Amino acid sequence: MKREKYVVVLAAGKGQRMESLDETYSKVAYPILGKPLVNYVLDAAKPLEAKETIVVVGFGGEMTAKCVEGLAKIAWQRDVDGTGGALVQGTAPIKKKKGDVIVLCGDTPLLTTDTIERIYNKHVKNENKLTICSTVLANPSGYGRVVRDDKTHFVTRVIPYAELVSEEEKEINEVNSGIYIVDNELLQEYLPKLSRKNKKNEYYLSDIVELFEKDGHKVDAFVLEDAQDIYNINDRVQLAYAAKLIKKRVNHKLMLSGVSIEDPDTTFISPDVTVGKDTVILPNTSILGECKIGSKNRIGPSVNINHVYIGENNIISYAVISDYKIGDNEIIGPFTQLKGGRYNVDN
Repeated sequence: MKREKYVVVLAAGKGQRMESLDETYSKVAYPILGKPLVNYVLDAAKPLEAKETIVVVGFGGEMTAKCVEGLAKIAWQRDVDGTGGALVQGTAPIKKKKGDVIVLCGDTPLLTTDTIERIYNKHVKNENKLTICSTVLANPSGYGRVVRDDKTHFVTRVIPYAELVSEEEKEINEVNSGIYIVDNELLQEYLPKLSRKNKKNEYYLSDIVELFEKDGHKVDAFVLEDAQDIYNINDRVQLAYAAKLIKKRVNHKLMLSGVSIEDPDTTFISPDVTVGKDTVILPNTSILGECKIGSKNRIGPSVNINHVYIGENNIISYAVISDYKIGDNEIIGPFTQLKGGRYNVDN
């Protein structure tokens, strides 16, 4: 019998290290190539065909809710009481449902569908009640540590970073990614057992690992080889690093599909952009938003495009174009600005 899947994305954090003057700006709303961080996570989860997808919002919640409108349901974490408290709110709409809850973090834009599917497949194959995703880092600073039994090598608990005490604990280099797959019936049984008796006075979701293990429920870890997939964003340096990697992924995919990009280092294209074969994109070009671009176009140099439809066989250079529809066989530029709200992405 097929088990239902439910996705809960934790996206309520304040993101204090982003150092923003805007008190309403949520961390997961920061964009990479014009797309909010949390939307990358939702894109990775979409192919899983979950029964329901829920995003837990808190600080800057109105902004986050607007980012995911039409893509997921919203659950509010009004009190800052930790990841455990966030999941209580996030699973409230599915509290009585049977199946597996896939818990993801809203600040991990490099996460891929393939990674989530591999974790889930191991969870199902091994008949686990709880599966966490871990990885091994040379420098594990900032992450919770995964503790294993010396003899069985099974996971026994996860120590949150703030709760590390001994040097032995700090030297553990297997870290918790924040991704969990857990049987929902057991999850609802154990969430009320989480305690706030810790340094941060919060409900740590990671404590559920030890609770499950002590009661004999099967806990396992999927050890991720490529730590980039679970790279989380806490400051603008990390934001820029992730943006560089995503830009490379997008450009690489387009070039393999038949698009020429003369200088990938100076070309910025959103993952929501489609481009036809034999289109050539010249240096210093930015194509953001939901754009549809046909084949055999020549775009650039120094073109800035946002939310634009472009047909075929056009030449566009030194131009700024937004919310616009361009037909076929046109020459636009140099030094042209077009804006008009004339393009609906569904057209």
